[in-house]
Amino acid sequence: MSDMNENATDTKNTKNTKDCPYCGEDVIATAKKCKHCGEILDVVMRDMEQLKKGKSDSPMVFMNAGGGGGGASAASAASSNGNNGRIGFPHMRHLIFTLLTGGLWGFVWFFLYFFRDKSRYY
Repeated sequence: MSDMNENATDTKNTKNTKDCPYCGEDVIATAKKCKHCGEILDVVMRDMEQLKKGKSDSPMVFMNAGGGGGGASAASAASSNGNNGRIGFPHMRHLIFTLLTGGLWGFVWFFLYFFRDKSRYY
């Protein structure tokens, strides 16, 4: 009699479970996340997690103020390939603002040069 109960529970368990495609362990058929490996099994939930984390198919290009030429060329290559809804880098505006702010410092350098201590600095 106990043999029949075990068979009934085994078929019940196999009917309500499925194998996780990532780790191969048995999980409940309606599970949205694997309890063994932590991978998300539900397609909609997986897409939402990827959107939350900001993952996309296009490569991300990060540029810093240090200005390396590799970052600038990568950004221009990424912006010329269809844009993917992103706005390109405003190179002309960047050049104008750089010249303006550098020009403002020119007055400071001019002032410091003419009012320096001429006995110490030639």
